[in-house]
Amino acid sequence: MRRTGLLGLICALVLACLTGCSAPIEGAVGVRLDPDGRLVGVFDWCRGEGAVVITLYRGMDNGGVKGRVIQLEREQDRRARETEDVVLLDPADGWRTKLAAATLDDEQIYDLRAWNEDGGAVDDFPFRVSELRDRVGPNTILTKNWEGDTDGGYVATYRTREDFARYAETVCD
Repeated sequence: MRRTGLLGLICALVLACLTGCSAPIEGAVGVRLDPDGRLVGVFDWCRGEGAVVITLYRGMDNGGVKGRVIQLEREQDRRARETEDVVLLDPADGWRTKLAAATLDDEQIYDLRAWNEDGGAVDDFPFRVSELRDRVGPNTILTKNWEGDTDGGYVATYRTREDFARYAETVCD
C-alpha cells in the first residue's frame, strides 16, 4: 500500500513536470533554527494531510535548484498533524532519511520542498541558513513571498508561531 501511494505521488510529480503544471499549494513552509542551531522545517498543511516527502535542494542564484541535499520520507505508521516541525539533519521517529548531508553551509542558498500523498505541495522559497543566525529565539520562523511581477523578488518575513499559523491560512488554494 505504501509503495503504491509513493509511486502515485512520484507519477503525479513527474506528470506535473512534463506537462508544465505545478502541484496545488496545500501547505505553508517556514524554516527556523532549534536551540542547538539545527535547521528545522516548519510545515502547516491546509487539510492536515502532512508531508510524505521532504527534500532540501541546493539552490542557484537564478531561483532554480541544482541538487538534493536532504531527502526524508514519512514512514507508513506516522499520522500527520496540521503543523509539524522536522529537524532536517536529525528527524524524529516516523521519518526515514533517504539522503542527508553531514552539515549545511550558512551561505549556501537552499530551497525546502515537501509533497503530500495527493501530490499537493508547500509554497517553497530560497533561503540561506545565515538569515536565521541573528534572529532572536528558536521560535522565529522565516517565510518568504514573491512580490512584484517578473522584476520582483522574495521578501522575507520573520514570524512567531501564532503569526505563522495565520499566514498558513492565507497560503491554501
